[in-house]
Amino acid sequence: MTHWLRTILIAAVMALTALPGWAREFKVGSYEPESHYLVEFAYKRYFDEITRRTDGELTFKWFHGGTLVKAPQTVDGLKSGLVDIVVTTGIFTQESLFPTTHVMTLPFQFDSTIEANHVFQKMYNEIPEVQAEFEGLVPLGFHVSDFFNLHIHKDVEPVRTLDDLQGLEIGAFSKSGVTYSELLGATPRNIKLEDLYVSLQRKAIDGIWFPTAPMIKWKMTDFTSNHSLVGGPFVMIPMTMAKPVWDSLTDEQRQIFRDMEDELTNYTAALVDNRRASSVSKMEERGDTIVRLSPEEKAKWVAKAGPAYDTWLALMEEKGNDGDAILARIREFTAEFKGVEYTPAAWWGDDWQE
Repeated sequence: MTHWLRTILIAAVMALTALPGWAREFKVGSYEPESHYLVEFAYKRYFDEITRRTDGELTFKWFHGGTLVKAPQTVDGLKSGLVDIVVTTGIFTQESLFPTTHVMTLPFQFDSTIEANHVFQKMYNEIPEVQAEFEGLVPLGFHVSDFFNLHIHKDVEPVRTLDDLQGLEIGAFSKSGVTYSELLGATPRNIKLEDLYVSLQRKAIDGIWFPTAPMIKWKMTDFTSNHSLVGGPFVMIPMTMAKPVWDSLTDEQRQIFRDMEDELTNYTAALVDNRRASSVSKMEERGDTIVRLSPEEKAKWVAKAGPAYDTWLALMEEKGNDGDAILARIREFTAEFKGVEYTPAAWWGDDWQE
C-alpha cells in the first residue's frame, strides 16, 4: 500500500510540474467564419505561435462567427472586458471614435495591402492623435481589408474611364463606397452586404464596390464579368487586445507580442495581396474584362475624389487637430513604403499561397 501511495504521489507531482507555472486562457473574438482564409492561415497560426513561444503559459479560446462580438460590438466588447482580443477590430463601424485614424481610407492612396498595412503601423506608432483614439486598446498587428474595386454586371459595358461610370447604379455596403460613388458621378445604392448578390441577380444595380480578393468565394462573379481595378476604399481591421489584459502580462510576454507585430502585419497583407492576384488571374482565365487605369486616367479619379480630403481636413480643424500636417506625414510614410515587399516568418508555413 505504501509503495502504491508513493507511486501516485510521484506521478501527481510530475504532472503538476509539467504544467506551465502561469497558465492563462484568453477569449478571442472573431466575426469571420472559422473557414475564412485569414482565420485559417494567419490568426490561428499566430496564436499557436504565441502559445509555443510562451511555453504554454498563454492559451486562447476562440469565438468564431460573431458568437461573442459582431463587428460593431468589437470596440465596446474590448473596453468592457467581454472579450480579451479581437482579430479584426471593426473600427470602421465606429468612425466617429477614430476620425484621425481614418485618414488612411481617403481614396486612391495605396497600390498594395502591404504598403497600407505598414503605413497604418507607422501612423499609429508616430502620430499621437492616432494613438489617443485607441485609448483602452493595444494594437497587436496592423491590417486593412482588400481594396474595394468596381465590379460591373456582365450585361453592362466595362468601366474603362470616369465617363463610363457616370450615372451607373453602384451598390455598396460601406459608407465610403456610397460617398465615392457620389463623388465620382455614379448613382449610389446603399445595400446590405447579404443583399448584394440578389441585387446583381435581379439586375437592380449595374455593379458593386467590393473587395476583389473574396469575389469568387462570395459568388459575386456569377453576375459580374467586368472588373475595374481602381484601388478604391477599404476598411481598417487591426488586431487589438484590451489594455487591462495587456497590463496583466509579464514583460517577457509583452515582448513576445511586440516581436511578432511586424510578422503579423506582413502576413495579413501578404495573404490579401495573394488572394487578390489569384482572383484576378482566375477571372482573366475565364475571359472576364480586367481594367487597369492608366496614370493619366487615375489622376482624373483622384481629382474627382478631392472633396473627401476637404471633408476630412474640415473635421480635423473642428477637433483641433492639424490635418494638413497629419496628411503630410501619411504621404511621407506612403512614399517610404511604396513598392515594399513582405518579409516571411517561419511560423507562416508554406501552404498559404494560392
